[in-house]
Amino acid sequence: MTLPRRSARLALVTTRGFTLVEVLLAFAIFATVLVVLLGAFTGAERARNILSDRSRDYRQIRAALDRIGTDLSGAFAADGIEGSALTVRTDDFSGKTAATLVFTCFTIPEPGVVRPATDIVKVKYSARVAASGSVLDLYREQADLPLVENRIPTREVRIAEGLSGFKVEAWDGQAWAKEWPTGGRKATSLPTKVAFVLADASGKEYRRLVPVVLAGQETGILQSGKGATKP
Repeated sequence: MTLPRRSARLALVTTRGFTLVEVLLAFAIFATVLVVLLGAFTGAERARNILSDRSRDYRQIRAALDRIGTDLSGAFAADGIEGSALTVRTDDFSGKTAATLVFTCFTIPEPGVVRPATDIVKVKYSARVAASGSVLDLYREQADLPLVENRIPTREVRIAEGLSGFKVEAWDGQAWAKEWPTGGRKATSLPTKVAFVLADASGKEYRRLVPVVLAGQETGILQSGKGATKP
């Protein structure tokens, strides 16, 4: 009788299910593993989004720097035609430097855009407060045929957004000036070089310096795209 009873007890033990404590412990371990995995995936996704945003910001800032630099490399001013003058004005919007740069330049035709009657345009770069009120957006405005009276509407595009500053300085031969032209100079005088800075949302600054090749040649510059005045 002893042997059958022992066998029955052994069978009862081997066929018994998990206790409630064991089930709860298993669920707790499983939940912990899920939380760790979810945290890892969430962290990776957050890192990917951050890197994507930074890459996008860098690409748009680099494109804006290249565009401004290309325009400035062809900047000129015609002596006696104040409408062709290069001007720099600096404002402050909620503690953010927002410059306005206006100048006339020889330009390269853009793909897919109807070419103007001359290769001369007037461009304006200006930073404005975005709709959120916390950052600046940079706009480029272009006027075709700037040296003759016309009613062609200007073309304006936003070339950068989410900036914390747009700075422009002109070299007057001795120091950098935040306003141009400086006192005592002709309205159509050109600085020998211009430096401009774009600051991203985090405050990191990207600076570019561009020599103004035609500085000092204001009296002999092309005025219509087809002829030139003599000094």
